[in-house]
Amino acid sequence: MKKVVELIILNTPDEYRKEFEENYANSSFTLRPNVPVVFVAEDFDHIFSEPGPEGTGRVFSLRRAKKMHFMKAILSNDIGTEIMLETESGNIAVFCDALDCVMYLRIRPPTGRLQVATFFDFGKDHTKMNKKQKKKCVPISDDELMNKVKNT
Repeated sequence: MKKVVELIILNTPDEYRKEFEENYANSSFTLRPNVPVVFVAEDFDHIFSEPGPEGTGRVFSLRRAKKMHFMKAILSNDIGTEIMLETESGNIAVFCDALDCVMYLRIRPPTGRLQVATFFDFGKDHTKMNKKQKKKCVPISDDELMNKVKNT
């Protein structure tokens, strides 16, 4: 079955911010098996930034921003994903090999929701970066995910 996922090409970081706020912030999304996922407008700068040259801090990532709609595709359950628990942080990692990316979601007690913490693609070193990120994680079943979100 054919799957189509959009890239979005805009002119400025402010246009990407507006796209994010209009299409993600305060919208309803779910991660299987029916766990609510929220995007917070104030998280735009973190989600769509990456480390800059040494000593410069984080900078806007056009590469990540163009792939903004990958997050919607991942949460749609139309594209295969692997849900794991990042043991050190307690965050939920949603890997999508078809799109070469991962989303990290924070558990937001006591709301029973997940909040998008960050999103990134693996770039040219996909296999190496994918393995590096998965080493930090352990598998989590849908039932374990539901219990963790409800009881954290």
